[in-house]
Amino acid sequence: MSLGDRIRIILNEQHIKQIELAEKLGISANYVNLLVNGKKTRISDTLAQLIEERYGYSSQWLLTGTGEKLVDTGISDNKIEIINRIKKMSQEEVNATMAFIHSLEKVHEEFKK
Repeated sequence: MSLGDRIRIILNEQHIKQIELAEKLGISANYVNLLVNGKKTRISDTLAQLIEERYGYSSQWLLTGTGEKLVDTGISDNKIEIINRIKKMSQEEVNATMAFIHSLEKVHEEFKK
């Protein structure tokens, strides 16, 4: 099974298009197309790790085709969405978000008493 086959599996199982995968990974749609069509036959360890973290497909499986296909990343889709939104925030928005989180922690501590 080629790298292109493995990328196609991810696209099919995740029900996403090449352009969506590219956007989520911060790479070009053309690069994804080259991978899928076998014109690029290798990806970096960094990209494989990013795919593992984002989608749960083992970086080893991506790079070599061996080992378990899926890993448990411990990160839910909701957490990923929150992280992606925070990355787009201004510092002021991040500070406000942190203040909100701290207020929730205080409420939770009070509730436990």
